[in-house]
Order: sequence, then structure tokens, then C-alpha cells
Amino acid sequence: MEERGEGLNKAVLPYPGRELLPQSKNAFFALKSGLKQRYIYDLGLSTGEVMYECAGGMGISEEKYIIQLHELLRMGYAESLIHEVFEKDFKGKWGPAKFKRLRRDVNLSLSNPSKRTIAKLYCLLACSGFRHKFDRFNNFAGDYFPHALDTVNLNVLNKKLINSDFILKHGKFYSLDKNLLTKQSVVNFHMPNSAGKYGQKFIWSLNKKSDLLEYFDYLNEQKIDFLLTSRFVSRGRKDPILDSWSKKYSTLVLPEFKEKSSFLSSDIFVTNF
Repeated sequence: MEERGEGLNKAVLPYPGRELLPQSKNAFFALKSGLKQRYIYDLGLSTGEVMYECAGGMGISEEKYIIQLHELLRMGYAESLIHEVFEKDFKGKWGPAKFKRLRRDVNLSLSNPSKRTIAKLYCLLACSGFRHKFDRFNNFAGDYFPHALDTVNLNVLNKKLINSDFILKHGKFYSLDKNLLTKQSVVNFHMPNSAGKYGQKFIWSLNKKSDLLEYFDYLNEQKIDFLLTSRFVSRGRKDPILDSWSKKYSTLVLPEFKEKSSFLSSDIFVTNF
């Protein structure tokens, strides 16, 4: 088990419940190495971990601040600004009183935030274990749950994020303009682990899950390449809806286990190409 404050900030923008298992992502890209030369259209942008591995593309998200956070993280000064804010506003150390004060100050500025405000939001997210919790007024409502501020991956990937051809857009998953797609395009979505609240009060219900899978069936009918990912096995239990739907397409379940266990977790990668 990881120590408190470790291991939660490994993606450029961590997002518990919306992340691939590290070993499954690495194994998938090893098996599908040609994918890195293609353009990814991520219709549910969260961590960006698939899109940023590839040549370029577009990230679309219903969650307003996801786009603004990714816009900051693509700036050459992102890491230095985040650390500057941490040293100046947090005095280089987390604390419950500072957290509550800065959460209040950030919420007062979120209607028209500057890059510095978004950097403060990034720090608040880091301090809360990157739980993307917002109330019905779009205010950050994360709790004080201190973890280490680690921007190593941001430093490593920053040059790629700056120099690559990525577009970021606020919108719903079905708002993609299909005229933008070429033969090199792949439409991507990472479905959240299970039903419930995520991000800015959006509910991931069975109806929404069904709508998404129907949309990907439609993409297949239009001969548009897609990659859908999700947690398939969680603590030894399969997702029955994905299990049934995915049989129509090519699937990889990673990591693979020879023996069943109530502690196992695997991701599924569903493609139509």
C-alpha cells in the first residue's frame, strides 16, 4: 500500500476514478505501438493520458475547469507557476487553515480565472488528493487531505504538450464535429469506473453509459475508428454491460491474470480497427 502523499500525482492531471492502471496502459501501447502516430479525439477529457501519448488531437470535456487546467499545463511556465503559487500562497507547506482560506479566495475568482488562479486550483486539487469535487455553483468543494505536490511528470511531458497539435474544447461527448476527422483520427473515451457522482456534479448513470455505447456503435457504422477504455474488472468483478457490448469489437483486457481473485483489477481496451 502506498504511503500517504505518494503515488497520487503520476498523470499530468490526476483524476481518481478516471485513470487507467499504469501497467495496463503501458502494455496496451506496447501492443498497439502504431497508435502513437495517430490523432486522438478524447470526448471525455480527464487525465489526457492517452491523447498526450499520441501525435495530437482534441480534448473535449463537460467539466469547465478540466479544460482550463489542461490549458495551463500546456504552458511552458506551468510547472514554475504552480511552484511559485505553492511557495507564495501556501508558504511551501499544506495546512488546514490556509487550505480553507485559499479555497474561498479561488472560488471568488473562478467565474473569470487567470492562469494564476488555475495554478492555485491545481495546488488545492493536489492537497485534496486530486478529488475533482465541485458544488452546484461550480465552486471547488474539495476537502483537506494533504498529499505531496509532485510535478515530475509535468516537467517531463511539458515540451511535448507545447509542441504537439492539441486542441481543447468545452462540450458534451456528442458535440464532436466529424468533419474534423481523417483516416489518422481515433475517437477515444475513458468511461468512469462505476455509476455515481464525478467531477462537477455530473452523474454517470446507466442511461448515460447506454447513450455513450450507442454513440460508439454509431461511430462504427460511420466507419470511424475508436478506442473506448474503462475499468473492466474491479476487485474481481466484471462490468456486465461492457462485457456484453464489447463482444462486437476487438478487445484487450489488461493486465491479464491466469487465476481469479477478489483483489484483481483490469482495464478493457475496445477498438474497431
